[in-house]
Amino acid sequence: MYVEDRVLRGYYSLANTSVALSELNEEQRKKVPRYPMPAVLLSRLAVDKSMRRKGLGQRLMSDFFRRVYAVSKQSGVAFIVVDAKDLDAADYYQNKLGFVPSTNSPLRLLLSTATLIQAFKQG
Repeated sequence: MYVEDRVLRGYYSLANTSVALSELNEEQRKKVPRYPMPAVLLSRLAVDKSMRRKGLGQRLMSDFFRRVYAVSKQSGVAFIVVDAKDLDAADYYQNKLGFVPSTNSPLRLLLSTATLIQAFKQG
């Protein structure tokens, strides 16, 4: 069914991935086992130019985090991974959302699901 008045304003997609020990900083390595850990990759995030700075990206990220939280309660998910498109995007993920850069690339960012779970428990 085609609906003419509906327009795609933004989207995200997620995928399964893993995080290798070599991607973690020294502090993170102390807290995890010595084998690759399961993770969820935010593989795409896009907002239409007409919707930028209107909160849609924030709502999409909130929905993404809720989905990861729900999955983490059923399956072992140790990290959320984002491959930022540029340094400005990486800065956003770090400073606004608490992601930490991988030791392998400043554009590959990691967030422990323990951090996410703690945030949901605090409300």
